[in-house]
Amino acid sequence: MAELFSEVYNCYYQVIQSLIRKKSCISEKELKYHIQESCFEESLLYLLPRLTERGWGFYEKKQGGLLRSRLSPDFAVPLTDLQRAYLKSILLDDKIRLFFSDEEFGEINAALSGVEPLFMPEDFTCFDRFSDRDDYHDPLYRKHFQAIMAAIADCEYLDILYESRLQHRVRHCYLPCRLEYSIKNDRFRLLAVEAGSRRGQRVETLNLSRIREILATGRTERCLPDINRALRRSYYHEPVRILIRDQRNALERAMLQFANYEKSTRKIDKDIYECLIYYNKSTETELLIEILSFGPMIKVVGSETFLRLLKERLLRQSALDAV
Repeated sequence: MAELFSEVYNCYYQVIQSLIRKKSCISEKELKYHIQESCFEESLLYLLPRLTERGWGFYEKKQGGLLRSRLSPDFAVPLTDLQRAYLKSILLDDKIRLFFSDEEFGEINAALSGVEPLFMPEDFTCFDRFSDRDDYHDPLYRKHFQAIMAAIADCEYLDILYESRLQHRVRHCYLPCRLEYSIKNDRFRLLAVEAGSRRGQRVETLNLSRIREILATGRTERCLPDINRALRRSYYHEPVRILIRDQRNALERAMLQFANYEKSTRKIDKDIYECLIYYNKSTETELLIEILSFGPMIKVVGSETFLRLLKERLLRQSALDAV
């Protein structure tokens, strides 16, 4: 069951669905490009063999190296009972309502009426997570979340009143660029560029729970700035270098856990993968905790700075356990 959902309900499903819809010949080079554009760099390690050599049988090789779809022109993929049950379970997650109005959510829920959920929220227990999560039921929080989503889609500046941890309130005009979710904190964060700072493109991180007011400005840009470039400038010179032993599905779990980091992964031995993770000061502690959660399945071999922080944290933990 875990393998089914890891293959079907993530970006792998999206790229395979788009390939199915094309139902045409494609070169292996084009297939590689399509996978890399839609998924992660390391996805080639997983998807390409299953699409071209063994496993799912979507393509057959023809002369000249082309891959021809085995699917007929009238092939369609309706929702299965299992998929409907999965969607019903997703509707029980309290974060899902952030993405819909009450009317939209009601229509989706009505379309799945009578469907038994595949699992319930109480079936899951999360370990090593902070308890002061965001309040996803707060009407003001939902209003702010949807205002930010609309502003990102329209490239519109927002006038935001923000309260710091020291309860100091500041008001600035921001261009929202991206919403991020932290599994460890169970919180959403906004990555935004302050008005007037587009030349430097300094990316500000705002916790949604600390936003007190959002006002529309009507001021827009033609497109969002490339904040990935700005984030890269903030990375430490040397990335974290880890070795992943692919046992107990560790590689796939690691790719999911570190999906929000820029990284590069390659296979270096049987069941051993090297992964370089790029990070900055603001994500250092969170990355450290996430790596430790994998136990012996991950070995940190660099950088020296990160190794020192890792040893210090383990020594502190050991001292607490001894008390």
